[in-house]
Amino acid sequence: MSLRKFSANMKILYLTLFFMCLASGVSAPTKGYALRRMMIVDATQMWDKKYRESEFERFIDDLGKRESGNNWLSVNCIGCFGEWQFKESTVHYLGFKQVTLKKFKRNPEIFPPALQRSALESLIKVNIALLKDYEHYIGKTINGVTVTKSGMIAAAHLGGAKSVRLFLTSGGKLDKKDTLGTAISNYMRKFSFYDI
Repeated sequence: MSLRKFSANMKILYLTLFFMCLASGVSAPTKGYALRRMMIVDATQMWDKKYRESEFERFIDDLGKRESGNNWLSVNCIGCFGEWQFKESTVHYLGFKQVTLKKFKRNPEIFPPALQRSALESLIKVNIALLKDYEHYIGKTINGVTVTKSGMIAAAHLGGAKSVRLFLTSGGKLDKKDTLGTAISNYMRKFSFYDI
């Protein structure tokens, strides 16, 4: 099943469950109406939260698969390491000063999976903050790429938030590539269909 089809199926499942909950609690206003309405609102918020969490998990798992085949011990030919292929400078910027490429190669336990996950979540928060003023591009199509929040976050992971901003503001004319030749537009397209 394609990722786009899986995402569509997840949305359908979410809506089906939502309407089932809604149907079981909807009736003419009675004495218990306010309580039922509150229960429906709570259930809706819970389902939405669970759905967003599952989409985020799917996003980071797929990003890890694309970066390293989900191998937390991976080191690539340009010195990026871990499941999400961090640069040493990025890891230091995020506050993990004790982690270096040299130390990681010698003893990967200095940057175990849980710490890598924490670094990734921090990097995503930083990139979201750096791209906040560019959210008005979401939903637009630039050079054949539909801009989404998940696509922007993935592209920022690849080439930095600045490269994403340049892509957006130039109308796609400045489509920077990483050292291995992967373009910002490639990640924006590949990771465009996650509800995060």
